[in-house]
Amino acid sequence: MQTHPLVRRLALVCACMLPATLFAEDFPRINLYTENYGTFNYSLTGAAYEHDIEDIGGTATEIVEKLFNEAGIDFKLRLRTWSVAYERAVERPNYGVFSTGRTESREDLFEWVGPVGQYSWILLAREGNNLNINRLEDIRGLRIGGYEGDAATTFLQEQGYEVSTLPSESLNAQRLANDLIDVWITSDINGYKVAEESGYPEVEEAFRIRTVDLYLAMNPETDPRVINALNSAYDALIARGEITFD
Repeated sequence: MQTHPLVRRLALVCACMLPATLFAEDFPRINLYTENYGTFNYSLTGAAYEHDIEDIGGTATEIVEKLFNEAGIDFKLRLRTWSVAYERAVERPNYGVFSTGRTESREDLFEWVGPVGQYSWILLAREGNNLNINRLEDIRGLRIGGYEGDAATTFLQEQGYEVSTLPSESLNAQRLANDLIDVWITSDINGYKVAEESGYPEVEEAFRIRTVDLYLAMNPETDPRVINALNSAYDALIARGEITFD
C-alpha cells in the first residue's frame, strides 16, 4: 500500500523538528584520567584521588570538559597518580590521560587532541647554589632528581643522563633541601608549587630546558569517530576564542 504524499510530507516535517541530539552518533563512553599537576588539573578537595569531575579543577580540566561537551561525547573523569593514569591510557581503548607532554618517544603511543596547556621544563636547585649551568651538557656529573614517568625526567634519561626518580614529586624538594641531589628536573607550573606545599620553598631556577605543549592523549585503539569529533570540537572552540593560552 502506498503512503499518501501528504502523510510523507508531514512525517518529514516532524522529523526535522526533532532535537538534533536524537541523531547524534552513538559514541562509546570515554574514560579519562588525570593527576594533581599545578594549575592544569588538581583535586578541589586536596585529595590524592578523586572519582568525579565535580571534585577536579584546573585550566586543562576545563578545556577537556568543553571539548567533550562540544563533541557530544559522554565521559568519566578520575584523578589518580601519574603512573596509574598514564598506564590506563596506554593499555585500554577508549581511555585517555591529560595533561600529557607530547614528546618524540610518546608520539606513536597515542592519538593527540589539543594542546590543552603549555609549560616549560626547568631544573630547580637550592637557593644560593653555586651551580653554573649554561647548557644542558653542564649537568653531567650532577646528582639529578626526577619524578618517575614524567616527560621531562624521561627526556633526560633518553639523552643519557642518570636521574634518580621517585614516585612522589614532593620528595624531590626535600632531597634538594637535604643536599641529596644537586638539581631537580620539574616544570615551571608545578615545581615551585610542590616545593611550597611540601615545606621546602627555598628553591630557584638553575636552567630552563624547553617549552612543551600539553595534550589530551588518547589510546590509539580508541573509536576513530571519537578522535575526529574531539579534534573538530577543538577547532571550533579555538575559532570561537573559547580556548586561549594567554
